Formats: sequence, C-alpha cells, structure tokens
Amino acid sequence: MSLAWWVSACSAAGLGMIVGGVAAWQVCARRAEQRRRKFVAATRQQYATGTQGLRATNVRLQTALDQEKLAIQTRLSASAAEHRAALSRMEVQLQFAYAEIDRLQAPGRPGALAEGGDVHGFALTRPFPR
Repeated sequence: MSLAWWVSACSAAGLGMIVGGVAAWQVCARRAEQRRRKFVAATRQQYATGTQGLRATNVRLQTALDQEKLAIQTRLSASAAEHRAALSRMEVQLQFAYAEIDRLQAPGRPGALAEGGDVHGFALTRPFPR
C-alpha cells in the first residue's frame, strides 16, 4: 500500500464524510421543518379554537347583558309607575284630608250651625242611659 493509496483512501473517506454529513444535515433539516410546520399548524388551530370559544362567550355575555339592561329598564318603569300610583293615592288622600279639615273648621264661620254641623267636630249621637 502506497502513499497514493492512503491519500486517495483518506480523501475518499473525508469526501464521503462530507457528503454523508450534508445528506444527514438535509434529512434532519427536512424533518425539523416538518415538525415545525406541524407545530405551527397545531398552534394556529388551538388559537382559532380559543378565539372561537372567546367569541361565543362574548356573544353569550353580551346577550345576558342586554337582557339584564332590559330587565332593569322594565323594573325602573314599573317602579316609576308604582311611584306615580302611590303619588296619585296620596293626592286623593290629601284632598280628602283638606276637605275634612275644611268641614271641621266650618263651624267657626258664620252660618255653620244653621247647616246642621256639629260645633266640636264629632258625629251627632244620642247619649245612652246609664
């Protein structure tokens, strides 16, 4: 075995290692790219699913908020109607009270006894025997 043979053998071995390394690098790079693409696709899918879920939740909460606003408006209008009704009842009671006050103060005016009113503001009654 001569020196030329050793140089050729070492050159061939080195060249083989370089070609094999390049081929191995390409295979590894291709596999890594495939894994990266799968990972990106899975991540995008998870993101899309999460976004859809959040949108659905947002729509559901928005609907609940709108219903609550409507319920509050209904309660407020009912409360306002109840307040107006109570105010009307109080006005009627106040008018009745003013009429009663006027009736009770009438005996102090001239001609009150002629109308048949009581001087003291009590109902006319008969005393019971003892």
